[in-house]
Amino acid sequence: MSDDVGPVAKSSDPSKSRRRRILISSAIAGLVVWLTLEIVHLERAPARALRLLRQQRATEAETELFHYLRFHPRSPEAILLWSQAVISGETRTPREAATLAISRLQLIPEDSAHAGEARMREGRLALLILHQPARAESLLLRSVELNPKLLDSHYLLWQLCDMTERFQQSEPHFWKTYELSDESAQAERLREWYVSQFSPSASTAGFDRQMGFLKPGEYPGPESDIARLEEFYSSEPDSPLILAALAHWYLHNHQRDEALQLLLRIRDRDDAFQSPFYVATLVAVMLEIGKLDEAKSELERWPQPTEGYAYWSTAAKVFEMIDRDAAAAVAAYDRALAVWPGPAEWSLMHRKAQCLARLGKKAEAESVRNDAKRVELQMEALTHQKLRAALANLDSPDTATQMLDFYQSLNREQEATCWQNVLNRLSSKVRLIY
Repeated sequence: MSDDVGPVAKSSDPSKSRRRRILISSAIAGLVVWLTLEIVHLERAPARALRLLRQQRATEAETELFHYLRFHPRSPEAILLWSQAVISGETRTPREAATLAISRLQLIPEDSAHAGEARMREGRLALLILHQPARAESLLLRSVELNPKLLDSHYLLWQLCDMTERFQQSEPHFWKTYELSDESAQAERLREWYVSQFSPSASTAGFDRQMGFLKPGEYPGPESDIARLEEFYSSEPDSPLILAALAHWYLHNHQRDEALQLLLRIRDRDDAFQSPFYVATLVAVMLEIGKLDEAKSELERWPQPTEGYAYWSTAAKVFEMIDRDAAAAVAAYDRALAVWPGPAEWSLMHRKAQCLARLGKKAEAESVRNDAKRVELQMEALTHQKLRAALANLDSPDTATQMLDFYQSLNREQEATCWQNVLNRLSSKVRLIY
């Protein structure tokens, strides 16, 4: 009888097993190499995007950064580049691109080293594309808090003041812009500053063209100013800043009733009285239309601190016209005339002289009256025509000399010193040539 043990199992082939292990190892190694290359490729996306942006290939740059941001959604550097690509591209309307870019720029936190830059870019887009100056100003002010050395933030704040009828308040932003500018650009900054203060409509012409308020061949003036302000008002109808700016334009153009109606249209009156510009404009309108009691009452609501040209020039008129307190008016006029643009405001000097005369101080009144006449002569149209013509050539020592003399006539030593520096540089260049 034989035993039936069945089929005997075959032993595995050692060579096949080894080949299988080699294939698996090779596949894993290949996968690792591929993943490494993909990671390296991904990590180099910002650099590639920057090159593409320089080559004006914004759509390709955006695509590169889109994939990168899927893995690094809060990378400040990538977000800044991506927002630039979105704005530079042509696949969206400007408003769509600005809204999208701002939504991502907001992801850069306040503790980031790039936060100041991010807030500046948000503010620039809010102003120049969305036409929301109140929102833009808040962002730009935050930007300079985070990074006081951002030239673009100070420059935009300066221009924003001019765009909203507040050229008298732009001086601090101008001086920061000047300080942060390269020496080679400082003469240009000084020219812009002169235009800003003595021809405000012309100072914003570049941005007005960019924003569509000035067409090619058109010149800046009241029409472009009101077009800009009305667009701002349509974008931010409840902003005290915008209401005051538009009302200020109406008042300047002898539309007092329209100015008052606009100012009283504000929804949140308490919020409005946190804005010195709103209060100053409201008091000015009240004084113009003869509502003296209301003007005094509104002045008393001026937000703290009570300081600066706007407050003291407004308060001085209230003291003079309503309180009939010549001494208080003189003190207030002194404080207003001591800060810019006081040195150029000959009409305030005349008012101060009248108050001094009422106090019996005839010699002082005559001295102030003479100062007012001297400054008034400097404000004549012919004087500024000559200055504007000279400023067309910033490489001429004669231009610097004329501007130096002009600011010295206004007792503005800071501008005079800056123009003296320009003159010194130009003179040294002439000496080097010869």
